[in-house]
Amino acid sequence: MEKRTEGAWLIHHTKKIQDVTTAPDFEDIELAGKCGLFLSSLAASEEESTLSKEKVNAIAKASNIKKIELASIKGVLKDSQLIDTSKNGDISVLGITTSNVLSHTSDIFNNTSSDNFQKASLELANYSSDCPIKDNLLKDYIGDTYHLAKKETNNLLKQAEDIHLIDYEVFDDEKVYFNGNLFKQGAIEKTSKVLSSLSSDETTKVSEVDSLLSEQGCITYEKAKAILGENLLEKLQAIAMYDFNEVSNDSHTKVFITKPSSFSKFGNPFEDDALDLAKAFISSLMYGMHISSSGRGRIQGYSMLRNTLRKLLRGSPVGPCTAIGQDYQVLELNRVIQLQSAGYGMYYMRLLKFDIGQLALAVLENGDLAEYETIETDLNSTNVSNYSGPEKIRTKNRRKKDTSGNKNVGELLRTMRS
Repeated sequence: MEKRTEGAWLIHHTKKIQDVTTAPDFEDIELAGKCGLFLSSLAASEEESTLSKEKVNAIAKASNIKKIELASIKGVLKDSQLIDTSKNGDISVLGITTSNVLSHTSDIFNNTSSDNFQKASLELANYSSDCPIKDNLLKDYIGDTYHLAKKETNNLLKQAEDIHLIDYEVFDDEKVYFNGNLFKQGAIEKTSKVLSSLSSDETTKVSEVDSLLSEQGCITYEKAKAILGENLLEKLQAIAMYDFNEVSNDSHTKVFITKPSSFSKFGNPFEDDALDLAKAFISSLMYGMHISSSGRGRIQGYSMLRNTLRKLLRGSPVGPCTAIGQDYQVLELNRVIQLQSAGYGMYYMRLLKFDIGQLALAVLENGDLAEYETIETDLNSTNVSNYSGPEKIRTKNRRKKDTSGNKNVGELLRTMRS
């Protein structure tokens, strides 16, 4: 497995592990993944940064890193010559891109772990990411490749299921494993197979939503639900045919639906946005454009949005306005952007992660989001303080509503294996 791919799976697994109470058999993965998440939030892509102890602690908290873990993570990053620390708690970090973060995360894992059990957990997710795979075939492959006894392999699959490192459905009296990467590559062929398994009425509805997403790039959950109905939309979400991007604050939540393949024109979508930063960037911009009011400094239309991104990519600040201080807090916490107060509640915005900005602009200019102009909504804009990526939302919904043994979901997966 290439370093970037392994790093992406380490981040993926760590995010899943953070949602469970304990996962003692995956401690090396969790350490490496948290180092990667923390390093990503510390670094700007084109410049050396020095952050105060207060900012470092705020970033750690936003990265879901406990105070008791922070010293160990900083120690690992310092030993890897990725950061320097001062006696007063400040941290200096060289310019690091998202791609570099994934490679460093892989190095940290391999330098701290020789555990085949944990390495196998990365491979079982990678191996089932292209198409669904039967239980017996996955077990044989993992056991043989990583020299695990049958008992160890069964234990690995059981824990992977419990933590949702991979998903499964039961049909034909057999488990079939898959994960949320199914539609990130080869989406056209896989979508065609899904459509072939649906009724004529369902096919018409899915084709309508697929056309909207191809033409407009992004639609609200409410729009998709109105066309598909709740049951069919949940089935398609369960197999990751659509990406659900959630932006929220203390008062409400808004979900935007995109295609997993939106980023595939620009490289490997799993690796290039493993940290969900470009998706968070685009979702925050969509929220700010269509829910904000013009009096707050709203970006009005895609032409203005693209020009704003180009200006940020030139290294110039954008603003000042009040919307910048409210609509992009998630991006500030992840140090995609940096805000500077202009007084009276207004802020300037400066881009820190140029690779994320370039990917977002490429999608907006050339991808499925290119010509989308309107999202209908009756919400008033308030601070966007949280972003949940597609895999987190999909896993949450599967935990909330157990679909194991669901014949309808199983039928959709069956068609993709043929």
